[in-house]
Amino acid sequence: MNIDVAFTPFEVQAVSKKVCIIVDVLRATSTLTVVMSKNPAELLLSPTVQKALAYASRQSIHPILCGERGGLPPQEFDYGISPREYLGQDFSGKTLVFTSGNSARAVMDVAIAPHVLLGSFLNAETVTQKAYDLALRDHLDILVVCAGTEEKFGLDDAYCSGYLISLLAGKIPGFEGFSLGDGGQAALGIYGYYHDPTKVLKECSSGRKIIEIGQEEDIDFLLSKSHFSTVPILLNKDFDETVESYFTLLT
Repeated sequence: MNIDVAFTPFEVQAVSKKVCIIVDVLRATSTLTVVMSKNPAELLLSPTVQKALAYASRQSIHPILCGERGGLPPQEFDYGISPREYLGQDFSGKTLVFTSGNSARAVMDVAIAPHVLLGSFLNAETVTQKAYDLALRDHLDILVVCAGTEEKFGLDDAYCSGYLISLLAGKIPGFEGFSLGDGGQAALGIYGYYHDPTKVLKECSSGRKIIEIGQEEDIDFLLSKSHFSTVPILLNKDFDETVESYFTLLT
């Protein structure tokens, strides 16, 4: 089994034999972990605000619109991207449409992979266990894909990826063995280098933007390790009835 990290979606190659974990820790994959814990009947991930609004306008029962542009909810949306907005909600029986540019692009770039999972600090233990189980079962490699910041390297995603790699490595028995790609080794190095995770997330470019819009409290919450057991998984042809937290792409 090979384990590796792509620091931007542009680095991704040959995903047909990989389990992909998308990381957009500030804040889409973190927030979607919280959203999916609130039992929506359906979650659609939209690449654009326009497609989300167009889809909603065609429905007899208006879906709940969630997401961000520039860190804030677009006009006509019900919720933004702060995970704390969703903590007290119950979306049972509801359809949600969610849009956030970086994460949606990353998911679309790897959508042909056998399994696409969303990861963050909030679901780190569960998402790494699920990825390992799927890779072992289907004889696949594992690739952690950083959504990045406007298609560029993002320190926050790289740091979180290093933590996920450390958890994955710890799950593999010594007799099985695995290879760690250059990206995976670099991510581990980044995670090991910084000893103050709060400082990392607050001082990276994405963190500074969150602080600028007055949502600094999100950062401490986003660093809560393995606080949720939800693992959002892209629905594909290999439907697995044992998985509850599926989402689909709105194209």
